[in-house]
Amino acid sequence: MVSRTLYKFLRAVILASLVAPALLTQAPADALKDPCALDPHNLIVNGSMAPGHDTQYGSVADSWEPFIFDGASPRFRWVGNEQIDPNGSQQIYSGGAFDAGIWQTVRNLQPGVYYWFRLGYSLAAKSYSGPNVRVDSIGRKVGVDPFGGTDPKSPNVIWGPDYFDGQAALNISEMTMIFAARSPNATIFLRAIARDGSNGENRVWLDAVCMEAKTDMPTATPPPPTATPIPPTATPRAIQPRPAAQVVASPTRRATAPATRIAAAPTNTPPAATPDAIDMPMPADASARPDSVRYARPEVTPAADAPIDLGAGIVVGLGAILVLGALFFFVAGFLWWRHLG
Repeated sequence: MVSRTLYKFLRAVILASLVAPALLTQAPADALKDPCALDPHNLIVNGSMAPGHDTQYGSVADSWEPFIFDGASPRFRWVGNEQIDPNGSQQIYSGGAFDAGIWQTVRNLQPGVYYWFRLGYSLAAKSYSGPNVRVDSIGRKVGVDPFGGTDPKSPNVIWGPDYFDGQAALNISEMTMIFAARSPNATIFLRAIARDGSNGENRVWLDAVCMEAKTDMPTATPPPPTATPIPPTATPRAIQPRPAAQVVASPTRRATAPATRIAAAPTNTPPAATPDAIDMPMPADASARPDSVRYARPEVTPAADAPIDLGAGIVVGLGAILVLGALFFFVAGFLWWRHLG
């Protein structure tokens, strides 16, 4: 019985000793690799940040170019540490604050198609004459110009959020962006921002950039052009030209004196009536009412039937006086009759 139990225990120990090394080595390997950076279908050229060329700011990975967004320019260099694949990483560093990065234009895209890209690995730290120390004063962010421009300050650039976490940014959503291509070219920007320029050296590492088309998303429609409002303007009245014969036969009119009436020569066909050309008779008392309005049917002044115009007010007043007078005489007569009786 004891031998059987001891046999099971030894078998478990042997099995654990075989499996444990594989588990311990497999986990870091999965966490520290990004296959898409080395994938031949990756749309980013040299997404693994292999060493490349010298610039005025230092060495920059092949197919990438440096840019200064704001402030003093930091230094750029390719390094073989803090990487996620065997080809090294791009480092940006300075003893002071800076805002800079690298860019690459991706070509042969299809306008209207959605694409996604990500900065798979980026680390920010300070060096105080020794090992790197994780800090929250150094940020990273990604951006894209869907029109292919290379100016990081262009209004066409779409920037993602800032990421100022001191931990290594490993495939996080803040370093991922989806966009619709607006031209055959699109420019990817990787940006490093150091806010604290005191003590030590600010360092940022960039590595493992991947990009591909989002085939599961429908094609984007181009944005409609912005309509510019046009202020309304008065439409001028069209002037119908007269035939040459009629112009010769008709008297000349002066356009600068519209108030003067010119008698037109009689013709078989009467001219079309317009509001300014209707010759309407005025009421007899029009001079007393200068603000009166002309109508197509003239107002007829009533003839005077009596020397005195008995209005409705006079008639009503006389009737009231007669009724009161009759009532007064009736009361007076009644009282006089009572007095005599």
